[in-house]
Order: sequence, then structure tokens, then C-alpha cells
Amino acid sequence: MAPGALPACRGDRLALRLGAGRRTCRLTRRGAGPPDDPDSADAPDCPDGLTVWWPAIPRPALNDTSPPATRPREEPAAGNALTARKVTMEETAAARPPEVDSAPIPDRPAEGGEPAETRLLPIGSTLALGAVIALLSTTIVSVGMGRLSEVFSVSLSTVQWVSTAYLLAIAVAIPIAGWAMDRFGEKALWQASLVVYLIGCVLAAVATSVGTLIGSRVVQGIGGAMFEPIMLTMLARAAGPKRATTVLSLIQIPITLAPVFGPMIGGVLMDSLDWRWLFWFNVPLGLLCAVMAHRILPTDPPREQRAVSRLDVTGLALLPAALAGLLLGFSQLATGGGVGAPVVLISFAVGAVLLIAYVVHALRMRGVPLIDVRLFATGRFTAAALGSFLFGASVYGVMFLLPLFFQQAGGFDAWTSGLLLAPQGVGTVLILPAVGRLVARFGPRAVVLAGMALAAASTLAYTQLDPADDTGLLVVALLIRGVGLGTTLAPALSTGFTSIAPENTGRASSALIASIQLGGSVGTALLAVVVQQQLTDRVGRTGASASVATSPQLAGPITEAFGAAFWWTLGLCVVGAVVALFLPSAERGSAPAES
Repeated sequence: MAPGALPACRGDRLALRLGAGRRTCRLTRRGAGPPDDPDSADAPDCPDGLTVWWPAIPRPALNDTSPPATRPREEPAAGNALTARKVTMEETAAARPPEVDSAPIPDRPAEGGEPAETRLLPIGSTLALGAVIALLSTTIVSVGMGRLSEVFSVSLSTVQWVSTAYLLAIAVAIPIAGWAMDRFGEKALWQASLVVYLIGCVLAAVATSVGTLIGSRVVQGIGGAMFEPIMLTMLARAAGPKRATTVLSLIQIPITLAPVFGPMIGGVLMDSLDWRWLFWFNVPLGLLCAVMAHRILPTDPPREQRAVSRLDVTGLALLPAALAGLLLGFSQLATGGGVGAPVVLISFAVGAVLLIAYVVHALRMRGVPLIDVRLFATGRFTAAALGSFLFGASVYGVMFLLPLFFQQAGGFDAWTSGLLLAPQGVGTVLILPAVGRLVARFGPRAVVLAGMALAAASTLAYTQLDPADDTGLLVVALLIRGVGLGTTLAPALSTGFTSIAPENTGRASSALIASIQLGGSVGTALLAVVVQQQLTDRVGRTGASASVATSPQLAGPITEAFGAAFWWTLGLCVVGAVVALFLPSAERGSAPAES
């Protein structure tokens, strides 16, 4: 725990770190005291309705090196077995002497007795590798959508579920990560998630139908969803407060590298081997990660030392089904007969009813729901979540559309198409170091607004230019688009976290990360339906698989069909610019500082 930070609550127990000592306390509801305290009814209450009780035992001196069992214990005063106090941020910070604040407090020894903070680099490398292979499963598959559509003889609106199902599984599984880490331990959960992920890879590689492939991607997503939350938790514990910058840098590695190298790797695999290698590729990397995790990651504490909250089983049953129903309705718009088709209406109706049922359940639930909808009562948090949603839709949706655009309208092979996707990731990497300074100087509203406007302006080129004749201009436009989108996510996330109470940070993190993945799912499904419909209208029923490489005479209609689809991506950026208006502006009178 960082010095001066509020203690983190898990279940009904709370660990306070005061100097070199640790005290375990119990939280009781308002008006309730410890079972043996006759005066509990008169005890003071905390502002949030919780009273913290702990034994009135003096903290040992910093220079006291005697074992805890040999230190003298001071008996509590007669007639008052326990002492009640309110815990505030100021008291928690003041209780820690300066000399203790000067260095991180090791929380858990790694294997062999070595503190985890001294092994930050190997721990971070292991965790980052797992997050990289999970994100590669999204970007590496993007260049193979056209080939998968031909192999399984299905429409683009159907094959897009290969990507959408993975993102949707991640969005639903991420909120479970906190409960699962408490229940099973970080290392054990990491290893189990890696096994589930690898099983999904193998099942996808040997799939014989598109339905089996989509189901395998769901298994992959459930396993891969745990990697990033576990990485954040373990690195924060291992690094301590003085290495926070290093932790954030390690967390950014998978997010920035996957969009750059994923499409290129996928292009090489598609041109040199077979589509099945899009899924076999991650298996040896996963096995290497499993060996590293077994040898490097610190061991978990005994189960009795971990407090476990209740899992929202009802929410887990309602929310995934609701989202799947809504996305199924989207995917059937192009192939199911339009908006009035029975399958479309039933899918939307079932999804909407289940979503409303989940919202009612989440509002009435006393514990922590899967996604806490009460957080959205804050306007700025809602704007941050919408901004994250639109970021995911813009990034993942276009990553589905661009490879098809370059392959079908430009006649490029898979490798070249993957290479042409890299500028968007490069642009994001280039702007990331400056985002903090820009936000500190101009505020989140101006930065996100400018970024979305820049992304919209650069997307305009894809509605007008031909990929074969204007490749250079499109590459520059995609680089600029990456710069624009690179300035949007971090300010939106920081706004979300600063708009809620500190004790809600964990729930806000789950909601915001899930918003990104849900945006990716919806954006991919939406653009798949649009481009499918546009190709069918302009080329015919075989338009989904038409390519200028085999039918040069169709170059004009195919390019126009994709141009119409890119207008929708431009629209997502415009909506994002409108949402940016609800983010906070720069504080008046504050000096610009680097974040």
C-alpha cells in the first residue's frame, strides 16, 4: 500500500500498515460494535457508516528488533476491551513516520525469501508477456477475417464474431478478476487463466466449423481477461510507491505493441502458412509464459489470510446474456432480413429485457455487483465511460475493417495489409509520452476533443481515396489517426477515477476496462454489418468475398462500399468529440505540470 493512501477493504477485514507493524481490524455496520463490547451503541460512527475497531495495542518502536512474540503487550483499560476510532486519510498518513515512508514496504516475500520488489523486472516481464499474447489474439486475427469468411463459407457479419466473441468474453470476465484473486490468489489464478487460454487456442486451431471457432474464442477470452488485472495488482505490490512510473510503463507495453506487431505477424502467418497458425502461434509463447510464471512469480499467501467477498452470480447470468443478445441482433441486421426480421427483433428484445433486469438487480444489490451501475450517477464518470467505449469502438472496429479494405479494395496480400495497419499503432506510441503534459496544460476536455477531431479528419481520407493509387496518403492519414486516438484514452480514464470516491476505485477500474472491450465488440459488429450490406448492395450476393485481385472490374464498387463504411467510423469519432465536451477543462490558476 502506498504511503498516505487509504487502507484497502476486502470483505469484512481491513489490514492497516502503521510503521513497521500490521494490525488486522474488523469493519462493522453503523450502530453495531464488537460482540463483547457493552458500550458499542455509543461508539462513534465513520462518515461512510462503518466503524473500525482494533485492539488498543501500542505500535512497536521502529528500532525494536525483537520478535513480535517477545514484545511486551499493554493491556487495555479495564471495562473497555476495544477502542473505536474513525480512520481518515490524514490520520493514516500521519501514523507513518517519515523514515518508513522513504522506502516501499515489502508486502509478500517471493520464493526463496527474496522480497518481490527486488525482482520487479523478471516479474514484470513475465506478466507483460501474458498480457501481450492475450492482446495479440485480438490484433493477429484481424488480417485473417476475409480468409476465414471464404474457408467457412459464411458472411462477414458472421465471421466478425471470431473477434467480437473474444472481446465480449473479456469484457464480462474482467469484473470477476478482483473476486477471483481474493479467492484463489494471484499466482494460482494467473496459472489457471493461462491454462484456460491455451486450451482455447488449441480448440480454435483445430476448429472445423465457424461455430466451434467462435466458442473457442470465448474460452480464450475468459482466460485472457485475467492477465491485465493480475498484472496491475502484482506489479503495484512488487514495485512500491517509488517505482510507480516503472509499473505504468510495463502496463503500457502490451497495449502499445500489440496493435503494431499483431497485424504484421498475422499477415506473415496467412501468407506463409495457414489460418490455423493464427491460433497455434500463441501456444509456444503461452508455454514459455507458464514456465516463467512457475519460477518467477511470488507465492500466494495462505487462503485463511485472504478475505473473500461474494460473487455476483445473478449479475453473471444476466449481463453476458444481455450483451450477447444485443450483439446478435446487430450481426443479423445484414443477413437476417433487416430491422423488421423476427430474429433481429427477438434478439434485441431479449437483450434489452435482460439488460434492464441486470440494472435493477445491480441497484438493489447490497454487495458489489458485477458492474456497479451506481457509479454512472456521476456525470463525469459517465462521460469517461462513454469516451472509453468510443475509443474501443474506433480502434477495434477499424482494425476489423482496414485489413479487408486493403485486401479486397487494394488487392494487397495479408502481409502487406498487416504492415499497412502498423502506422496507427506507431502514431499512438509517438504521442503517449506527451499526453500527460498536454492534459496538465490544457485539461482533459481540450485534449480529448482535439484528439477525436484529428482522428475524424484523418478518417475522412478513407472515405475518398483509392487504396491502390493513394497508398502513401492513406498511410500518413492512419499515422495521424493513431496520434489523435492516442490522446483520448488516458484523459478519459483519469477523469473517471478522479470523479469517484477512493474506495470505489476497484469497481470503477472494472467498469472502465469493460467499457473499452464492449466498445470494441459493438464497433466490430456494427462495421461488419455495414460493410456487408454495402458490398451486397453494390456488388451482389458475392460481394463479401469480392476482391480487385480476382475481379479488377469491381474496383470502383468495392472501394465505394468500404468508403461508405468508413463514414460510420468517422461518425464514431464525431460522437467522441461531443462526449469530450462533458469532460473537465483545465483548472484555472493551476500551473502546468508534467503528469
